[in-house]
Amino acid sequence: MAIYQYYLEVIPKSGILKRYLEIPKKIDIDTSNGFFESNTELFWKELKTKAENIIPKMDLIINRANWSDNKTSYSWKFYHENVDNDSSIYLEEKSLTIHKFYFRSDLRESNLTFLKNMITLGKENEWIFMDRNGKIFNPVFEEIIMSIKNSDAYNFLDNPNKFLEELDLK
Repeated sequence: MAIYQYYLEVIPKSGILKRYLEIPKKIDIDTSNGFFESNTELFWKELKTKAENIIPKMDLIINRANWSDNKTSYSWKFYHENVDNDSSIYLEEKSLTIHKFYFRSDLRESNLTFLKNMITLGKENEWIFMDRNGKIFNPVFEEIIMSIKNSDAYNFLDNPNKFLEELDLK
């Protein structure tokens, strides 16, 4: 993941409601092993959602990556000199239902078109989003922008020297 990409995990709203009866403000994440891990697959598992209706909608937003499209994963990628957006959907091997779904939006993109398109898709499909801190957001740009402004990606783009200096202090 590039430092200028902002990560959001896609979660089905009805799957989280089925499990918790309400939308929490935050979901526990684990980074102790150096990787970002969450249990969001539980919410997809509640619904046993097939990807067949989502894939064509994603194809309208972003091009398929040339390394993907096997039985259990689909990836999309748009890379240009100043823009690097991507998304992936992973499926359970036996049931072929969604296991994990995330995207990374390049904050350098003019008007954040990809992010806004994903937010629109989120509204249409009743998804919610989770950032790398486990915070939950409705598919509403104004809510997500607050998370963006607190992200490493934004802080790096805003002031790279300050960001790197603060890394030395950690």
